[in-house]
Amino acid sequence: MSGSLSAGPCAGLSVVEVVVGTSELGLGLAGGVPGMLLAGLGAEVTRVTGTESAPIDADVPWGRVWHRDKRVVAIDDRDEVFALLRDADVALVYGPEELVERRGLGYREPAAANPSLVYARCRPSRTAKGAVADHGLLVEAAAGFCTQLAGHRPGPIFADVRAPGIGTASLLTVSVLGLLRRRALTGEGGWAETSLYDGMLATLGCMIGRSERAAPEIEGYWEKGSTFPNFLYRCADGELIQVWFGGKGMYASLIGVLGDEPSEEGYYADQMTGRLGVRAERWVSLFAKRPRDVWIRELREAGVACEPVLGPGEALADPHSAEVGLAVTRTEGGHRDVVFGAPISVSPLAAGLISDAPLADAPAVNRPPGGGRGLLSGLRVADFSAFVAGPLAAEVLADLGADVVKVEPPGGEAMRAAAYAVAACQRGKRSVALDIGAPEARDAVERLLGWADVVVHNFRVGVAERLGIGAETVARLNPGAVYCHASAFGDTGPRARFPGNDALMQAVTGFERAIGGEGNEPIAATWIPIDMAGGWVAAAGILAGLYARAVDGGGRRVVTSLLGAGMLAHSGVFERDGELVRGPGLDARQTGYGPGYRIYEGGDGAWFALVVPDGEAWRRLASEVASLSETYAPLRGGAADASAREAEGVLEAAFATEPASVWVDRLRGLDLLVEPIEPLDRDGFRSALLDDPVNRRTGRVVTYETADWGRFEQIGPLLRYGQGPADGPPLMIPRVGEHTTEVLTELGLSPEEVDGLLAAKVARQLDEERA
Repeated sequence: MSGSLSAGPCAGLSVVEVVVGTSELGLGLAGGVPGMLLAGLGAEVTRVTGTESAPIDADVPWGRVWHRDKRVVAIDDRDEVFALLRDADVALVYGPEELVERRGLGYREPAAANPSLVYARCRPSRTAKGAVADHGLLVEAAAGFCTQLAGHRPGPIFADVRAPGIGTASLLTVSVLGLLRRRALTGEGGWAETSLYDGMLATLGCMIGRSERAAPEIEGYWEKGSTFPNFLYRCADGELIQVWFGGKGMYASLIGVLGDEPSEEGYYADQMTGRLGVRAERWVSLFAKRPRDVWIRELREAGVACEPVLGPGEALADPHSAEVGLAVTRTEGGHRDVVFGAPISVSPLAAGLISDAPLADAPAVNRPPGGGRGLLSGLRVADFSAFVAGPLAAEVLADLGADVVKVEPPGGEAMRAAAYAVAACQRGKRSVALDIGAPEARDAVERLLGWADVVVHNFRVGVAERLGIGAETVARLNPGAVYCHASAFGDTGPRARFPGNDALMQAVTGFERAIGGEGNEPIAATWIPIDMAGGWVAAAGILAGLYARAVDGGGRRVVTSLLGAGMLAHSGVFERDGELVRGPGLDARQTGYGPGYRIYEGGDGAWFALVVPDGEAWRRLASEVASLSETYAPLRGGAADASAREAEGVLEAAFATEPASVWVDRLRGLDLLVEPIEPLDRDGFRSALLDDPVNRRTGRVVTYETADWGRFEQIGPLLRYGQGPADGPPLMIPRVGEHTTEVLTELGLSPEEVDGLLAAKVARQLDEERA
C-alpha cells in the first residue's frame, strides 16, 4: 500500500532485487537503476546478492550510487531469499536461467506463495543466433552494434553509450510501475520480462526502419544513417562548445553572432542543399577566435542554444543540478559525496484534493482495465508534446493499451519533417490538428483536458501556461489527471528556461566525451539516445503518477528532464571530497575498459569481444596464451592497473597471430565468453535485426501498412508482461489531422461547432481523397 504523498508515490512498497550469477559491470544500469528509481519514489528496496561478489566488479564503484538507498544483504540460502520474496510487493530478478530456476526463484514458485507479487525478470538475451550472456558488451558485439558509430580508427569500436543497460532499466521500471497500477485496481499480481538485447533496442527506435516506398531522403536515413554534422567547436581557450540552432530564429541569430554571411533561403534550405555543411566547416576558424565562456554568453544572449562539453559526472558540480535534485550530497565514512539524485519528481497536482476515495468529479480516475488491449486499456492520454522525448513517453502508454490523442498544429508538428522521429514516437496514436492557442479552440482544448487521464507536454517552461494547458489549468478542470512535463532542464532552477535537445545533453552530461575515449575528441551518438532515454524516463514518471492515483484517487504532477535522463547514463560516477570517482573508462583506441572487458582485432582485421569475469576464466585464457601473467587484472584504473595494461599488450599481440574466427573457436572451446563482431554497415545492421525470426516471433519487430511509405518495418513494442490482457497495440502512424473530426465529436462538439473550427482553419481534418 502506498504511503503518504510527501513520502513518494511508492512509499510503503517492499521491493526485493535478487542478483544471481551476474556482475555489476555486465548488467550495467539494468542491474541497479530500477531499484534505485523505485527507492527514489519511496519504496523500501532490499538487494540480495550471493556471499561472493563477481571478481570483475572489484574495481567498479558504480553500485555505491545505484544501491545507496537499499538494504544490501548477502545470502546464499535459497529459503531465506524465498522468504523475502514471499513478503515483497515487487521482485526484480537477474541471472542465468539455470541458477534462477534451479533455486526456485522463477515466477511460478514465488507467485504461488505470493499471488499479488509483481515480478520482473531480466533474462539472458536470445536471437536467432542463440543466447548471449548478461554482459552489455557481448550483447552489442553479437548484434553488430559495435560497427554503427565511426570512431577514431577504422573498424568497430566499444561504443560507450550504455545502450543495453539504460534501455533494460527503462523497460523493467516501466513494466513494474504499470503492473503495480493494475494491482492497485484489481488486486492481481503479474510478471514482466526483458533482456539486455531488448534494452539495446529500446534506445534505437529512431535508427531502425525499413519502408516499401518512402522518398529516397527518408529511406536513405534508415539505410545509411545520419549525415547531419555535429556542431561541436573548439574555442580559443581549448575548451569545446556544442551548438544547436534548430529553434525558431536561432539560425539567423547564430550567423549574426559569428559575423558570417546571411542566409538567403534559411535553415532548412541550407541543410538540404549542403550549404549548411559548408558553413559548419567555415565556423571552425570563427569559434577558435574567442574563449568558450565568451561564446556561451554571447550566444545565449542572442537566443542560440549552446552548452559546454563536459566529462561524465562533471554536471554534478553545476548548482542547477543540485537545485533540481539531480545532484545530492551525502556523507559516508567521513567522506563528502555528491551523487546522482532523482530524475523523476511526482507531487500532488492539486493540493487539498487528495482523499481516500476516487474524486466524484473525475469518474475516470479509478476506471479498471477493460477487456481491450493491454495494461492501460481504457486510459485516455492527451499528448501535446513534440520532437522525441515527450512523444515517445506517450507512445509507450499507447503500447500499453492507452487511447493516445496527439494534438498538433494544423500544419503538423515540427518533427513531421523528420520521418525517423515520427516512426519511432507516434505509432498507435490518433492525430488531432488544432491551433490550441486560438480563442476559437478554447472550448475544445478544455474538453480535451477534462477528458484525459494523462496530459503530457514538453514545451519550454512558461509556454504551456501561455497556451492554457498548464498544471494549474488542468488541476482546475480535471484534478484527478496525471500531468507530465517532460522538460529539458527541469521546471525550476537557473537553467529551467534554457532550450535543450539530444546534442546539447550529450555534451553537458559527458556522453560525447565518454564515447570519444581517453584523450580523444568527443564523438556524438547519431541516433538520438538521450532523447529516447528521456521518453522512457517520462513514461516511468507518468506510470508512477498513475499508480499513486490508483491508490488514493488524486491527480499527480510529474516532472522529468532530458538533463536527468542524460546524467542517468553515467549515474554511477560520483564526486568524493571534490574529486570524481569514475570507474572503468574507454581507452584512446576505443576498445574497452581493460584486457578482460573489451574488443580485440584478429590477424585478418576482423574483431571479436571478450569478457573474462573471474580468475578461473583468466587461468583458462592463460593456458592458451602462455605469456599472459597469472595475475587476474581485467580492468584498467584499479589496484592492478599496471598488470592490466601489460596483459592488454600481451593479448593484442597474441590475437594478431591468427584470424579472429580461429580465436573465437579456440576461446569458446575453453568455455570463455566471446562474441565475433560482424562488419555491418547501417543497412546490414537493420536487416540483421529486422529479419531475425526470433525478433519477429517475439514482437520485437513489427510490420504494418502506412499511407505514405507502404509496408513499414520497425522495432515494435518491447514491453512483455503477463497475468492479464496483453494484446498488441494498434499498429499505425497517424497522418496530420487524420482523427480530428472523430475526436472532437467524441468530446461532445456538435457537427456545426466542428465545421466552424475547420472553416476558420483553427482545426484541420485530413482530406482522405487528396491524401
